[in-house]
Amino acid sequence: MFLWFIILAVLIYLLLGGTVNFSQTRKGNTNNHLDERLARGEITIEEYKKIKQTIKEEQ
Repeated sequence: MFLWFIILAVLIYLLLGGTVNFSQTRKGNTNNHLDERLARGEITIEEYKKIKQTIKEEQ
């Protein structure tokens, strides 16, 4: 059974082109989310800058 799991995992990895990135950081996720909120118009540019500065200070 374990062998089938390994084979399935290798197949999925190959189907994804071998480009699975397990080292994506929380900071990157936060910045991406913030960028998306600005693009959707959920926050203003001023709010964006303030939040981004706060994130930078906490890191």
